[in-house]
Amino acid sequence: MRCSNIFRRRACGGGVACLLVAATLHAQPTSTATVRMDAGRVQNRISPTLYGHFVEFMFEGVKFGLHAELLRNRGFEEPANAVGLPRHWEREPDERNDSDIHFRWDDSVSYPLGRTPTPERPEHSLGLDLRGNAWGPRGLSQARLPIRQGVEYRGSIWIKNQSFEGRMRVVLEQDRSGGQSYARTEVPVAADESWRRYAFALTPSRGDPLGKLSVLFDGQGRLWLDQASLMPGDAVDGIRRDVFEKVKPLRPAFLRWPGGNVAQDYHWGWGIGPRDERPSWSNLSWANELEPSDFGTDEYLRFCRSVGAAPTLVVNVEGRGATAEEAAAWVEYANGPPTSTGGARRAALGHPAPFGVRFWELGNEIWGDWVRGHTDAETYARHYLRYQAAMKAVDPSIELIAVGDNDMDWNRTVLKLAGPHIDYLAIHHYYGLREIQGDALNLMARPLFYERFYQQVAALLRELVPDRKIRLAINEWNTSLPVPRQHSMESALYAARLMNVFERSGELVEMTAVSDLVNGWSGGVIQASRHAVFVTPTYLVIRLYNDHLGAERVAAEVTGPTFDTSREGRAVPYLDVAASRSSDGRQLYLKAVNTNPRQPLRTTFTVTGVLVRPRGTIETLTARSLEAANSFSNPEAVMVTATDVTAGPSFTIDLPAHSVSVITLATH
Repeated sequence: MRCSNIFRRRACGGGVACLLVAATLHAQPTSTATVRMDAGRVQNRISPTLYGHFVEFMFEGVKFGLHAELLRNRGFEEPANAVGLPRHWEREPDERNDSDIHFRWDDSVSYPLGRTPTPERPEHSLGLDLRGNAWGPRGLSQARLPIRQGVEYRGSIWIKNQSFEGRMRVVLEQDRSGGQSYARTEVPVAADESWRRYAFALTPSRGDPLGKLSVLFDGQGRLWLDQASLMPGDAVDGIRRDVFEKVKPLRPAFLRWPGGNVAQDYHWGWGIGPRDERPSWSNLSWANELEPSDFGTDEYLRFCRSVGAAPTLVVNVEGRGATAEEAAAWVEYANGPPTSTGGARRAALGHPAPFGVRFWELGNEIWGDWVRGHTDAETYARHYLRYQAAMKAVDPSIELIAVGDNDMDWNRTVLKLAGPHIDYLAIHHYYGLREIQGDALNLMARPLFYERFYQQVAALLRELVPDRKIRLAINEWNTSLPVPRQHSMESALYAARLMNVFERSGELVEMTAVSDLVNGWSGGVIQASRHAVFVTPTYLVIRLYNDHLGAERVAAEVTGPTFDTSREGRAVPYLDVAASRSSDGRQLYLKAVNTNPRQPLRTTFTVTGVLVRPRGTIETLTARSLEAANSFSNPEAVMVTATDVTAGPSFTIDLPAHSVSVITLATH
């Protein structure tokens, strides 16, 4: 078995699996449990698209999290200070001698000319008047850039020259007065008044986590700057390599984008065409953050292909002026032949072959008054019918996901009016401090509520749309806890138990996605700062489960100790198990979650229906305490280890307290 730095293997002698953490070995007395598994009795199929992920424009979920662009406010669109410099940019070399350069935040000219801006704001450029040259080259800079030694950084900037005569110098350097230069290049500025793109490449001689890019001008005259960019050369199609290397092992079955709440703010046309020609837009859902449109439909679909994920596009339904015609045009852009209007536009941008996007979600959480396009269930159902008709007219093969809710009245209305035209119903689950109400055991029991809830939804589907197979897409789920608790072993236990419920509900639950993939809510399973990346224990559970995704769930009966909660029920089992087998039947997977915060469980497994080989493996996620959390300073406080176990028709394993284990058995 190949193990990464977060999936480690340890040797273990004897017939019982090693306990992962030394503290567990001499902790509380061990309780006992039994699991009886009948590998010959199939309970349900398990969807191959069960474990996907969710990407949203939110709190550096895309910009600076997923996308590799290093410069903030690269289009000079965020407001300027008193001297005319937009946010994140500073005068260079400094502000001690300011008489020979003047800046203007200019909305009278920008690149490209004639671009249609978003309705909320005009487009800007940065004007420079360079009068004297007593202090040498001068211009502007942006600091706090993570620079790595030996990596080529590829940059560019658009310049419109009115009267400047001289050269431009671009420098990666230390952010201090008279600091060391790591790389530099000089470019002559052409003497014409049209916008021209100046590209450059810089390979720093040393690394600096807080480096600086300076753009300096040696000469005199007037010019305008726009659309600066700096990207590391090791980016993967515009994606940060360190983040990409965490996403790829997850093998997401699908990726959902652009939201989330933002889907009801977003117009897909903003993210089409050459990157520097796209407008910036205000993210009304999340603090009115300015989004640069660098990551649009083409970039998203390329990212999906590079990680092997099916794309799921979330359509804006009546939010911020969206229309059914706009949604249909998106389908045509993605899936239409190059002879169609949208397909021709796609082909002109370098993609003659249709992208073939199968999954389209019509709106996000429209039942919530925090989203644009919020309505009641009846109004949403009528909108849904208009949108699906327009979209299906373009491509009848697409599959559509409707907005569902944990409120069964909403679901009943939507299904009654639109059910015959729905393929999936999207429902979101979050559980945080308000719901826990001071009793942590509520969190451990909550997934079993959803298991009962899915049975209620299944009954409603049989009642209202008996002739149509509608499946569930639980395409946002997670705990909603403060950091570091959100990134702790406790959250991973909740995730694992809920994922067991997903597998046990496989005839209905076909798609799920944790919220989020990168940053976003504090629940992002990949946390990416400008300088480093770590993965959360929930990430580790998802990877562990998807690496052992069976094709069919088989019968498993659990007997063991229970606990009572203040609001989620009594006699709740500490041990939760989902059992499955591979498509060829040669491997069995036992996913065992011990939610007991203090006691290991000495568990006897009995397997019938097949002949089990005498050796198996166990991979276990646990930590020294339930509160242990991964962080930038301690990225492996919680990790997975693997070891061999003695197996056979009956065998015993000690499952550590607060642990998630996947046992793999081979059959004859």
